Amino acid sequence: MRLLTALFGAALLLFVPISGAAGHASLTSSDPADGAELAVAPEEVTLTFSEELLNELVEVSILDASGELVMATEAEQTPPPGTAVMVPWPTDLPAGQYSVAFRVVSEDGHPVTGQVTFSYAETLAASEPTEAATPAATPEATQETTPEPTAEQTQQETAATDTEPSPELISAEGAGQPGNSLIGPALIAGAVIIGVGVVISVVMLARSRQ
Repeated sequence: MRLLTALFGAALLLFVPISGAAGHASLTSSDPADGAELAVAPEEVTLTFSEELLNELVEVSILDASGELVMATEAEQTPPPGTAVMVPWPTDLPAGQYSVAFRVVSEDGHPVTGQVTFSYAETLAASEPTEAATPAATPEATQETTPEPTAEQTQQETAATDTEPSPELISAEGAGQPGNSLIGPALIAGAVIIGVGVVISVVMLARSRQ
């Protein structure tokens, strides 16, 4: 009887660590896979675990090729609490090798840590096709059209034209008036003639008295 009890106790000791290990979550797969060499950077990194994880206890960091911290980033579970963790990949990280280090907590409260390493040769922004160049506008399209004058503008231009004197009328009016340059010399000549006449009259009157 004692032998059976001892054997039963030994069997329990063998099964206890197995059941405890089974309660710990472990990483079953990742996308990209560990060690993958990609042509273009991924849009996101997905980590899939064997068991559901406690919500809000997921920590993810991005490391460079030398193991230095690049940034701590946010992760999402779908649906929370779920077995998959998705990490949006930053679009501004240049080409190179990176590691996604994680720390999650399974339902039994046991923390699980690890990392997935991959590399890519081109960023998402560089791989996107550029927009086709807009064709240059033709000269006909770039020429500005002159707006047609309205009826009111036409009437105003006609009235302005009628009120302005024509060049012929200005010339005729100028020809009918004596030039100011001839008036001065004529007055001087007349004064000289009158003066000479007065002098002659005085001389003749003096001679007649003698």
